[in-house]
Amino acid sequence: MANNVSIATRPLVYSTFRYINNKVWNALAEYIDNSIQSFENHIDVLKTINKDGKLHVTIDIDFDKEVITILDDAFGIEEDNYQRAFELANLPLDNQGLNEFGMGMKVSSIWLSNTWTVETSAYGESVQKTMTFDLKEVVDNEEMELPVIEKNCSSNKHFTKITLCNLSMNKPTSRQISYIKKHLESIYTKHLREKSVEILINGQPLEYVELKVLNAPYFSNPNGPAKEWRKEISFGPVPLDGKKYSVKGFIGVLETMSTSENNGFLLFRRGRVIGSSYDDRYRPKILCGQEGSPQYKRIFGELHLEGFDVSFTKNSFQEDDDFTTFIELLKDDLTQDKSLDLFGQAQNYTKPKSQKEIKDLGVTLVKQIAKGFSKPIVVNTTPELPLFENQTIVEAHLQSDDLNITPTETTITLSDGNKVPLQIRGEKWPVSQGLYSLTGNPTGKIKAIINLNNPVFKRFDKSLSTPEGIEQLAYVISVLVASEVSLQQDGTLHGKYFRDKFNILFGTI
Repeated sequence: MANNVSIATRPLVYSTFRYINNKVWNALAEYIDNSIQSFENHIDVLKTINKDGKLHVTIDIDFDKEVITILDDAFGIEEDNYQRAFELANLPLDNQGLNEFGMGMKVSSIWLSNTWTVETSAYGESVQKTMTFDLKEVVDNEEMELPVIEKNCSSNKHFTKITLCNLSMNKPTSRQISYIKKHLESIYTKHLREKSVEILINGQPLEYVELKVLNAPYFSNPNGPAKEWRKEISFGPVPLDGKKYSVKGFIGVLETMSTSENNGFLLFRRGRVIGSSYDDRYRPKILCGQEGSPQYKRIFGELHLEGFDVSFTKNSFQEDDDFTTFIELLKDDLTQDKSLDLFGQAQNYTKPKSQKEIKDLGVTLVKQIAKGFSKPIVVNTTPELPLFENQTIVEAHLQSDDLNITPTETTITLSDGNKVPLQIRGEKWPVSQGLYSLTGNPTGKIKAIINLNNPVFKRFDKSLSTPEGIEQLAYVISVLVASEVSLQQDGTLHGKYFRDKFNILFGTI
């Protein structure tokens, strides 16, 4: 038995779909949208008859045969909607869902392929329909209708299968498969998180991975109580130019900085992400700060927007002046809460270093300091007379022709910050309060103890993550140590003379 289905529009119009601005994951998402909407429209029935009570969508891409297959176990395309499904811009009866434009399947299929087939059976209807669209034949013959092949089947059968063949220049490549998965995981964050939909790409299920929110003290009070740096959003409705806009969701500070994947915002409309998936997240300067800044790398969140329009390919919001104004108003609202300075925390928070990181930093720093005194450097990690646990000793010799002082064996010791008082010419000086300290013994050996708990190390923590930063700080400390050693050699302890000597030595060692 055969019938016809209308594809009513000028056939040449179809050819133009091949050249619209689109991306593979957005095109594939249109099929998933249709499946989700079909499932949600009949959720009372499908929840009881589907495996696990959820929707299942599988997308298989055969790169060798150049075939893409999309299969779902949604309700199927019922008789009342069949004609509408294949006519361009013939809106569904309810256009408040994900298939609002009546163009997704058609546009995506033509964008991706030259020939596509739709097989479907609706639950409760004992007929299976198959329709094939060949772009060349439709355009060459100016066809306005296409034949539909029907066959009997069980009324309990419900599915839609779309097969794309003879793929176009827009076809996905094998190198894109991981990228496609990550974008689709972002687009369907809400559905995957709620576990209402299972989506498989070449047999691999898409997964929702929850990003970790920073739980830490406020940056200006590092010893204060830790808190979760996340704020729920419920803003609006805001009237602008005769329309009303609102947003719900959250904004937070990432536990771990991200430069291009996890930072920024997912923009939702009707439960799915629009134009901001994976590494294309929305990162406006007004919320995320200057590109490359700590704030830019840490601010993230979800904005579920209402009232805004999207392009018919759903790859972008119609970002006009209203959209920009709305985001500015949202920022003003967020900053009203003085108890949670999200933007300040994102910009200024520095993760405390572990003991291993501190020790590694100290070893690198002390080695660099020692370079200013002599070469080669001998590292002794098990000193005979340790002052502190886990100390690292670097032995070096001061060169008389560099510093114009008597050659003296010098040991520069990295302290773990223990508050053991040191005897320095009869004065007690807790290590935790100074940048460095000096002590000597009758043999002429001098120990310079560098205190990593000094505030200077926190202030320049970001700089110390680079070799250049370590070298610069090491140079300053080298000059300070060498200046005071030189003054001791001269027999004076006056601060003025120390400062004078420091100024002379700075820039010469």
